[in-house]
Amino acid sequence: MSVLRAMQSAAIRLVGYKPSVFFASSEQFEQEIVDLANEVARDICEYHDWQALTKIETLTGDGVQEVFPLPTDYSRQLLDSDIQDLQNWVWGYQHMTNINDFIFLRARGFGIVPGAWILYNDELNFYPAPETGNSASYPYVSKNYARGASGNLKEEFTEDTDEFIIRKGEDLLTLGLVWRWRENKKLDYTGDQEAFTMKLEEMASRDKGSSIIRHGRRLRGLNTAWAYPFSLGP
Repeated sequence: MSVLRAMQSAAIRLVGYKPSVFFASSEQFEQEIVDLANEVARDICEYHDWQALTKIETLTGDGVQEVFPLPTDYSRQLLDSDIQDLQNWVWGYQHMTNINDFIFLRARGFGIVPGAWILYNDELNFYPAPETGNSASYPYVSKNYARGASGNLKEEFTEDTDEFIIRKGEDLLTLGLVWRWRENKKLDYTGDQEAFTMKLEEMASRDKGSSIIRHGRRLRGLNTAWAYPFSLGP
């Protein structure tokens, strides 16, 4: 469903009529909804690590380069992001959460296999540099939540024909527009915020599918010493 239908649905609930265009309109109400549409969409995207916005970036080392630019559509790391060394099946790169620890590590020349990483200055920093031919792969959340009519992804809605790439996101967008517009106008929005929040939580909880837990199955002769770093059975 296009963002137009989400905005039209909100308009019917708010003012009782359905504008045919929004982005190309000079009317005040339509422009208010256009402005709120991107604001609400960004709030939705920040709430959860949506699978539709999750991507994987892979870097290839040359043994020299320690600093790598982030992807052009980078928004943030996942809450549980790791950087994997695809040539090392035991463990990946160690995440340094304190920049002082990273500076100390690099200044003292301490070696960590395959290496350590940290984000600062909007760049991905490694020490030591990933070895030649080694890959560093990590997931991230993209900021491109809008899809144009031609299939191009972009970081905000700019046309009525754009789509919200989060599955069923237009339904959530409608609820958010109703709440935020009434709030901005100092009107009663009793229940509107609650409806949006409940829908947001429901969609976020279902976004990555159900977790399947299997009991009572073992592999004969399994030696748990060989299981690391993989999950152990029950």
